[in-house]
Amino acid sequence: MNNDRRSEFLNALQVFVPPGSFVVDDVVELLGDEEIWAFYVRPETIFDADSVYERIVVFLATPRRLVLMYTDTSYEMSSAGELVTTLQAIGFDSIKEYHVVKRRHLEGDHAGELNSLTLRLRWGSAFTQDLQPAACDDPACTNDHGYVGVTTNEDFQMFLDERHDGQYFAQGVDFVRTLVSILGQR
Repeated sequence: MNNDRRSEFLNALQVFVPPGSFVVDDVVELLGDEEIWAFYVRPETIFDADSVYERIVVFLATPRRLVLMYTDTSYEMSSAGELVTTLQAIGFDSIKEYHVVKRRHLEGDHAGELNSLTLRLRWGSAFTQDLQPAACDDPACTNDHGYVGVTTNEDFQMFLDERHDGQYFAQGVDFVRTLVSILGQR
C-alpha cells in the first residue's frame, strides 16, 4: 500500500512559495526518497523587537522521522530580502514522550467540539528555565533570597486554535492525530 503524500505536500507548499523555489528543493533534498505520511503547511507572521517576518511553517512525518521546516522572508542581511530556511529532523526513536492537550467547547451549539489542541514533544535537546526572585513569608524582609525556578524540557510545541488558525485548524488537527498514531506504534 502506498502511503506517500509527497505530491499533495508539494502542491500545498507551492501555494506559499513561487514555482521553482529553492525552498522546495531544500525540503526535497532533506527527504531524499522517504515517503511523506503526513504534513501540515501554514503561513505565520512573526514579530520581534524591530521587524515583522513572514514565515512558512512545515511539519512532515515520514516513516522514520519528524521534519520541521521554517522559512522566513528576511531583510536583516540584505535590503533586497532573502529566504532563510531552517530544517530540523528528529528520528521517531529519539522522541521520549509526547503530550496532547485538547480543549473543547463546554456549552452551546458547539458543546463537545474541539476548539484548541496543543502538542508537546520531548527528545532532550532543549531546556527552558523560568526563574523568579525567591522570597520569605515576611513582607518587610529585604534580604536577598536568591532565585527559584523551574526547568522544563519541551523541544517542540504546536498550539492550534480554531479562532486564530481558521482555515488551517482542521489540517493541523489531522496532522497531530496522524503523528500521535505514528508515535503510538513505536
